[in-house]
Amino acid sequence: MISHNSCRKCEIREQALCSALKGHDANKLHQISYRQQLTKGKVILQGHKEPKWLAVIVSGVVKLVCTKCDGRQQIVGLQFPGDFVGRPFGNLGSLRVEAVTDVSLCCFSRQPFEEILRAYPDLEHSLLHRIYDELEVARQWIFTLGCLPARAKVATFLQLFVERVHKSTGIKNAKFSVDRQYDLPLSRTEIAEFLGMTIETVSREIGYLKSESVIETIGLRGLRVQDFDRLKALAECEET
Repeated sequence: MISHNSCRKCEIREQALCSALKGHDANKLHQISYRQQLTKGKVILQGHKEPKWLAVIVSGVVKLVCTKCDGRQQIVGLQFPGDFVGRPFGNLGSLRVEAVTDVSLCCFSRQPFEEILRAYPDLEHSLLHRIYDELEVARQWIFTLGCLPARAKVATFLQLFVERVHKSTGIKNAKFSVDRQYDLPLSRTEIAEFLGMTIETVSREIGYLKSESVIETIGLRGLRVQDFDRLKALAECEET
């Protein structure tokens, strides 16, 4: 179990759902929480099964995969530190939640969490706002996949990834640094799956971004953004 002090010192508390509760009210949530460490590739939650717990990501990245009974699957989302994993009062349907890096979770026993959610409107409202934010991201992603050309899709993916990494740090108005290295959570094959493209097209567009000094790649998944403004312009189709 996690002590009250360790929760207060939690590195993602201020950007996580937990921040909606303060003082004694927050302790109610702390009392049902515990940490779980999961390795890359581990299935965290599985579709139609009723989970016994829900969680907030403390570190690492997870992917949401939509699966069909005939074996087809599609990556439909990524989640980062501070994001809420699972669905209270229901199951995830056709979604599978899987760790794409080593992941640390702050878990809450499901039934007690649902009881606290009913008892504290601030916590319920915080969860609702997060659901609306995720819905807006999903709508934007539908537009990206349906309307944008290949170069803009790849640029959008990289832009959103870098922005989410910054958001998960909790540092407001943090400036992007050309010296910072990011480690992409997905392989190029997985990026291609996420974007509905071929790996050859993804590799070609990443090669273009490198040749134009928009990004620099380091090894298989390392990335530095050398010109973030131009990356955003390419994502918005302001350049071709």
